[in-house]
Amino acid sequence: MLKLEPQNQIQITENNISEILKTYEIFKFTFVLINKGIENTSVLITAGEVKYVLRIYKQSKKKEDDVLFEINFQDYLRDHGVPIPIIFKNIEKKEVSVVAVGGKTWNCIMMAFVEGQSSAVIATDELIRSLAKLQAKMHLLGVGYAESLKRPRKLWKDLHDSLAENIKDIPGNEKTVYEFLERAKSFRYNLNPNLPYGYNHMDIDLDGNLIVNNNKIMAIIDFDDLRYSPIIACLGFTLWNVLDDQGMDAMYAYLKEYEKIRLISPLEYEALPSVLLFRNYIIGIIRIATRDSSTSMPNLENIFKLEQEIPNLFAKNY
Repeated sequence: MLKLEPQNQIQITENNISEILKTYEIFKFTFVLINKGIENTSVLITAGEVKYVLRIYKQSKKKEDDVLFEINFQDYLRDHGVPIPIIFKNIEKKEVSVVAVGGKTWNCIMMAFVEGQSSAVIATDELIRSLAKLQAKMHLLGVGYAESLKRPRKLWKDLHDSLAENIKDIPGNEKTVYEFLERAKSFRYNLNPNLPYGYNHMDIDLDGNLIVNNNKIMAIIDFDDLRYSPIIACLGFTLWNVLDDQGMDAMYAYLKEYEKIRLISPLEYEALPSVLLFRNYIIGIIRIATRDSSTSMPNLENIFKLEQEIPNLFAKNY
């Protein structure tokens, strides 16, 4: 998978990986690049009979303290029954390794490998119900975690994305793509400051960040987008994926299952269509931005279709 900022990613070579693994006292190993995700780099490490996942954050993405906060939140969730892979400490007893490789320093973490699939999962009704309840539980825990901290928490003012501004190369100046990008650039939704907030994953979906084995959720991974945010934004981003993959009925079923654990407020329902539309724009922009420049535009037919349907999804009583 192509990255949003490939120039800020580490080069995956045996020497570079070896320099990082020295901080864990691992000297004999094999490795395979996990070609998932658009932000950071993950590598499957096999040392003897033990497997690990090495995660290397892209340059200028997060400071060491930010990665540590991400880890602390995962520890909190794991302690409260959410399946999160264990993160190992290095020889300095630290969970974040800061390693100099290729003239640059890289923030790295080493996680336990969890058997299962992280994409192309068959989304059965049972799996969708399980994920809905698990996400609701995580949202409640995210509220509790925020309340336990004494650190500044900035509210989101609106939903607006600037990534589309950086897209210049549109093959053949395709009119439909150009017009879509213009709509994405102009989209802005003001968030009500009274929306329920908490610390949220912000990228849970059926196509990644979810390890599934035998139709069971084994782990939630990749907390890179963790932030203090409206809960409905995290939920809406997941609902968009369910809608895109499984359709409206599955999305409504997900909502009903979710509300068995956490009720959604009227303010959140009011914001939900705009959150879904915002996510639709983001995914469309990402698909355009991460395409191989030697190929034509990705198929955006369903993105265009959902753009028309989303505003009316909650017009009926489901």
